[in-house]
Amino acid sequence: MSRVDAVLLGAGQRGRDVFGGYARTHPDRLRFVAVADPHGGRRNRFADEHAIPSERRFAGWADLLARPRLADVCFNATMDRTHHESALAALDAGYHLMLEKPMADSPAGCVGLEAHAQARGLLLQICHPLRYTPFYTRVKEVLASGRIGRIVSLTMHENVGYWHFAHSYVRGNWRRLDESGPTILTKCCHDMDIAAWLVDAPVRQVSSFGSLRTFRAENAPEGAPARCTDGCPVEASCPFYAPAFYMGAGIGWPTSTISVDTSIEARRRALETERYGRCVYRCDNDVVDNQAVTAEFQDGTVLDFFVRSNSVDCFRTIRVVGERGELNGHFEKNEMMVSEFGQGYSDKARHEVIRTAVWDGGHGGGDVGAIGNFLRSVDRKDSAGMAHSLRIAVEGHLLAFAAEQARAERRVVTMDEFRASLSR
Repeated sequence: MSRVDAVLLGAGQRGRDVFGGYARTHPDRLRFVAVADPHGGRRNRFADEHAIPSERRFAGWADLLARPRLADVCFNATMDRTHHESALAALDAGYHLMLEKPMADSPAGCVGLEAHAQARGLLLQICHPLRYTPFYTRVKEVLASGRIGRIVSLTMHENVGYWHFAHSYVRGNWRRLDESGPTILTKCCHDMDIAAWLVDAPVRQVSSFGSLRTFRAENAPEGAPARCTDGCPVEASCPFYAPAFYMGAGIGWPTSTISVDTSIEARRRALETERYGRCVYRCDNDVVDNQAVTAEFQDGTVLDFFVRSNSVDCFRTIRVVGERGELNGHFEKNEMMVSEFGQGYSDKARHEVIRTAVWDGGHGGGDVGAIGNFLRSVDRKDSAGMAHSLRIAVEGHLLAFAAEQARAERRVVTMDEFRASLSR
């Protein structure tokens, strides 16, 4: 595979660490030749790391995309609310596009992006890295082999972890509907994508329940100030006390997100003045912190999905029940058990424990796998394979949007009706 030149929109954590990190470790496959980011510190840090000249450092994605095409591909890691507009502009500028999830902040935007990429004859891949991990790849292989028969039901749990949820969805960038989107989209479109990918059939109907239950003002400890650094009476015992979390020795994610300068002094100033120093019970967050989704696919498969913010650890589990057996897996442990019915009682069932490879990198190594797949597809001009992958990605996004509508309106959403509303 020949090396691909690329431009980057958004040099934050995903842009710098994931996409930029791939280019640093695979210089024979990917090279960044231009970058756009509104924050001068992030922009110049990335540009310096990739030897990008000053004339190719842009303060805004629109400025970069207004220039004649600078490379073959574009990596879009801007904030969620700009994904749709900037993706359209990148496609119009002639770039094959790797787009961070969620692909748009509306279901119509998702459908429109798919159509726009096809009309332009360009490749568009959504960054859903779980598909490319050894674990979920093996799950897909087992189901395709027919060992457990046709899928009857799919149960998936995402346990976000109390600290991760507080950082990203209470204090952080994804805390508000009007600034990013609902949790089921901004966090769990990974899981909705996996469900759509494993079943590979359209969704028929969706229901959902959930609420913002924990991170609310009425749950704040008595006397707790608006900011942790203002002298909290429970700072010695509160698991969300910001200095205890961000002022330690580690400066990787998520500590690296609170300040470009990761010195103790800079981090302290950030906690005293910026969003990450706020009491988790006194933020302006409004996204739900727990949710359940039930969906039926057109082939009859039923999905049960749960996302929780109150778990100790971050982990995903999956259970697939088929007509002739079942699969039970734990993503972070890279382990699954496949059980096939035996003749007679359950003690005759056949069990196999499968341990999958452990890859380095984010999302269980899926980030590297997703980027590699995109670059190979561009190199091979695999428009058919990318179109099928994109169709599934859109279906997963529509499932997330429909689930949020079902939750908010307290009703079952039928997907025929939902899809028809998009055209209107």
